Amino acid sequence: MRKVIDAFLSAGAFSVISCWARRHTGVLLVLLLMLAGCAWIPVHKGVWQPGKPEHFAPDKNLKTSEFFTTELKSAAREYSAKDVIQAASAKIDPDYRLGPGDRFSFIVRGFPDISRDEIIVAPDGIVALPRIGIKNVKGRTLNELTEEFIKELKVFYEKPEVTLEMKVYNNNRVYVLGRVANPGVVNLQGPSTLLEALSLCGGMPADVNKTFLSRCSITRGKNLVLWIDLRDLLERGNMALNAKLQNNDVIYIPLSEDQNAYVLGEVRNPGIVELRTEMNIQNAIMRCGGPLKTANLHDIYLIRRVDGKGLVEHINYEELIGRANYSKEYILRDGDTIFIPETGLSRLNYYLTEIQPLFTIIGVLSTTATSFGLYNLWFGTSTSGTTTAAP
Repeated sequence: MRKVIDAFLSAGAFSVISCWARRHTGVLLVLLLMLAGCAWIPVHKGVWQPGKPEHFAPDKNLKTSEFFTTELKSAAREYSAKDVIQAASAKIDPDYRLGPGDRFSFIVRGFPDISRDEIIVAPDGIVALPRIGIKNVKGRTLNELTEEFIKELKVFYEKPEVTLEMKVYNNNRVYVLGRVANPGVVNLQGPSTLLEALSLCGGMPADVNKTFLSRCSITRGKNLVLWIDLRDLLERGNMALNAKLQNNDVIYIPLSEDQNAYVLGEVRNPGIVELRTEMNIQNAIMRCGGPLKTANLHDIYLIRRVDGKGLVEHINYEELIGRANYSKEYILRDGDTIFIPETGLSRLNYYLTEIQPLFTIIGVLSTTATSFGLYNLWFGTSTSGTTTAAP
């Protein structure tokens, strides 16, 4: 008996809801709009300081231009500054100094009997020359040796003319380690630079689709370590970063770090975008399949974190594309988030779609209850509108 009463109550309740819904369609629409608004999390432009929720307020003293740029910039804290690199390069002696394995020619004009086409420097830096004897040339330049040999030959010849010419540089080497095609020892032919060393070791590795060159370090001696922004050097052609190399420098290219941006919201394939090359907002959105028809292109937000601060910048994508306004076509950095919200009409359509099955169920139950007479039993009224007296 209890189950029958519960069925009566349920049928009556659905009937009341069905009647009310049919008579107050406008009110329902207003409620749906309010629900759509409540479900929407507002995004506000500004520079947000960390702290308690009640202290969330944009910092008006900070300018967006301090954090967002339409051009690629190097992170000054992560890489050596341009003047530091140039100062280190200026300290390198432009004249090559001989070492073990090097080969040079010793020519005395007019005296072929004492001239030699090739002199090899021994591991201990010793060479043997006619009329001059045994000499230690390790760490000496050809100009220094030329003047010294002329003085010693003057004992035997009047105004000797001595010419020393490098044949093979076997002691001018650097070590290239890490993510390059052929890591190892690279022999340089005379004074050289970072770009020459990278090209001699094969450049990028074979799995070019999975890696990229972003930075490298140059270790010189015990104290000097330079970090070079390879993106700025290779992609932007900033030759001020093309450091000069010294004998026995160690160049290390670490494994390419995953640098990603995130595209959320109304795009065809939301998700992670790898920042292998310089990429702006438009590149990232199109990499995710482009915006959907439900996207609110007037209100796109770029979110970035710098020094513990949350930065939110508003971007009108339609103005960027339609009017070629590239003033806010910012270059993305690692960890950036692009959020593309949906339009208000799209949210309303979603709620209408979700609530439509409920109205259908209410209508079916109401019709069923009326056909079985449950409506009269519960409300004490007939389908014709006449009231039935209670016993």
